[in-house]
Amino acid sequence: MKNKLGILGGGQLGMFICKAAAKKNIKTTIFSTEENFSAKEFCNNFLIGNFDNTPLMEKFIDSSDYFTIETENIPSHILKKIEKRKKLFPSSNIVEIAQNRLKEKEFLNSIKGIKTANYEKVINYDSLKSGLTKFNNNGILKSCEMGYDGKGQFRINEKNLEKFNERNLKNFVLEEIVNFKKEISVIVCSSQKNIITYPPVENIHKDSILRETIYPAKINAKLTKDAINMAIKISNELKLEGVLAVEMFIDNDNKILINELAPRPHNSGHWSIDFCQYSQFENLISLIFNDFVKEPLPIKNCKMINVIGKEYEKKENLIKKYQFYDYFKDEVRDSRKMGHYVFTD
Repeated sequence: MKNKLGILGGGQLGMFICKAAAKKNIKTTIFSTEENFSAKEFCNNFLIGNFDNTPLMEKFIDSSDYFTIETENIPSHILKKIEKRKKLFPSSNIVEIAQNRLKEKEFLNSIKGIKTANYEKVINYDSLKSGLTKFNNNGILKSCEMGYDGKGQFRINEKNLEKFNERNLKNFVLEEIVNFKKEISVIVCSSQKNIITYPPVENIHKDSILRETIYPAKINAKLTKDAINMAIKISNELKLEGVLAVEMFIDNDNKILINELAPRPHNSGHWSIDFCQYSQFENLISLIFNDFVKEPLPIKNCKMINVIGKEYEKKENLIKKYQFYDYFKDEVRDSRKMGHYVFTD
């Protein structure tokens, strides 16, 4: 019987995957590049080192029957190496698309009925200048790779443009600023046998970091249906076997633009642990080991709040009032997600 799961990354998502796996007697092995990581006390085994440590990676591949990721920021050649011998959820092809903003936007806009914000490829200062002119001298410059929680993102206009003249701009994309009224996300879980979606939730960001997720999103029935259909369409195009979070903008004309894809469980799905009969993490385990996913069956309206940086110092008070989840990070840092809590809205 196959009951061993290898997880690339040991952050809070890895921790929640390990917890869901343990309920089904699935043994987990974490590969972490950091000595201290959230999942350390929740996995069955772990390996710590560099992805390019060949003997260590071979040991990791030997450790498990199936593999998954908790972050898309993993070198694609490592994912392909695993895939040559074992099944990876999701496929390396999907992760490669999601880990590069330009590839992701090109892919999304190639699907009929799917659009992102307007964008321009940036390879140097001249291409940045010319792109900014097209967007009325107002845009967001984003690194194509390794950007999350606002890292590698810069608001650009004619006043601060000159600052970027000396910068290496080889691998960036410039996005037109979208005047949106809401940010929502839909999480898809897909196996070979079936596909389900978690209902749209409303997300509130501050400084490009998710602060709150509200279920259900306060949108009308048509937008709800359209958002779910778009998320399923994208997943089908990807031939998804795994979990995919689709982040979306709703603009002032009630049109949906796709913002980003995350091919793994997502922060905006943490509410599902307490307020759905089947969480996104349980469905990930189910699709890997049973090739089947279950309808989430939400229980009641709720809200999830991320605990960022020094807010963690209020942990004891939060534990008394709410269902609180500690991420067991080794160091409190500004803009770092330290935990979250949920409550009935």
